[in-house]
Amino acid sequence: MKIGNKDRKLKFGMNQSILYCEIRDISLTQMNKELTKITDGTGSELRDLIWSALKDGARVSKEKFEYSNFDVGDWLEELDSKEIESALNMLIESMPSKKKIPTTK
Repeated sequence: MKIGNKDRKLKFGMNQSILYCEIRDISLTQMNKELTKITDGTGSELRDLIWSALKDGARVSKEKFEYSNFDVGDWLEELDSKEIESALNMLIESMPSKKKIPTTK
């Protein structure tokens, strides 16, 4: 994703979720509730979600990431709605599907 004048990797997953929860001082259960209302929230939910995905993406790419969630908020202001929609679609695609796990008898 091109953000902050640079192509950066977004990584959604366990480590990203933990970063999100740590910065917001919430549980995973609270995170799931927040994400269901992401378009109706204050905007900080989206900002912190993208920040955590960028931070974890940098970790995976072995790049330094010394930016705050407020820096990411500034970068988000420069994006158009299609670019933000693309990032949200990446999140949705990264979520595990709710398939039934077969049980053994």
